[in-house]
Amino acid sequence: MLKRILEHPRLIPIIVIANVLGFILGVIYWYGPQLAQTPPILWPFVPDCPLFALLFVPAYILTLKGKGNNVYNTLVAFGLIKYGVWTNVAWYGYWALGYPLEWMGIAMCLTHLGMIVEGLYLLTYIRPRLSWVLITWAWFVLSDYSDYGWNTYPPIPDMRIYPLIKWHTIAFTWGMTAWLLIRARKTHPHRRETHG
Repeated sequence: MLKRILEHPRLIPIIVIANVLGFILGVIYWYGPQLAQTPPILWPFVPDCPLFALLFVPAYILTLKGKGNNVYNTLVAFGLIKYGVWTNVAWYGYWALGYPLEWMGIAMCLTHLGMIVEGLYLLTYIRPRLSWVLITWAWFVLSDYSDYGWNTYPPIPDMRIYPLIKWHTIAFTWGMTAWLLIRARKTHPHRRETHG
């Protein structure tokens, strides 16, 4: 069902354009001020959602052509789901404090649910191996440390939800890694890793 929808010929260009626009608008309008105040070496850890929206485009196109790279797709799928969930948790936490529903928040929740769907789509093509999962885990542990050790986390409208955001993010990295490791064990039992 998911494959049939995302691989519909009329939807493919729309999905590609939407992701590219999401990257451009997200970097300029949402993360622009933060990037201006962040050392360039840490920029890869700042625009999380826009970055993975853009990274989805080559993963999507290559997967459609049957040439997807499993290591890359595992990393991108993880990021799409992680940051899609992050955004929804952040907004739900914000509204739980009593803030009114706003069109911006609703729109961001819906678009980031789309990121989750894209990540799940990539996962349908992945039979994870231990080495791929460990590479992905290492990247997101570093990303989490950057966000909450070096404070490159996205803008938060009310710092009362900071603990929720921080610990949810860290728990998600470890929880999804564990799930992927279980999948890898079931998919490739007793096989030694030789390549990606």
